[in-house]
Amino acid sequence: MDRDKIVEFLNQDLSGEIEAILVYMRNATIALGEACKAGHDMEEIAFDEMRHAEWLADLIVELGGKPAMTHRELDFGGNSVRDFVRRVVELEKEAIAMYKEHIAAIDDEKVKEKLQHILREEEWHLAEFEELLEEL
Repeated sequence: MDRDKIVEFLNQDLSGEIEAILVYMRNATIALGEACKAGHDMEEIAFDEMRHAEWLADLIVELGGKPAMTHRELDFGGNSVRDFVRRVVELEKEAIAMYKEHIAAIDDEKVKEKLQHILREEEWHLAEFEELLEEL
């Protein structure tokens, strides 16, 4: 796979991380205002997503690309904390599917290793959010 295609995939991943950061932080702020545990969890995981975004941007630059700081139109998931957590579960599932697809397609071992590390964290995030949803 050529570098341009890898950069394209990494920018798609970066876009997903940016979306997650924005959704998680906005929803965390509202949930924290309600003194809700979900707010703390979303905020903590948003920090993980920020680290993922940094790693992806670094990889993009190393490959000669430019990080595209874009995202889809934001969907915060509704009005209640339960709605917020349902939305973040959806975002984690989307991220996991995309990372798996990109890992399978990319042949650069350094990039694959970093994406596999991110994938493991996303799977952990999903488990955390699904547990939180059950508690709500």
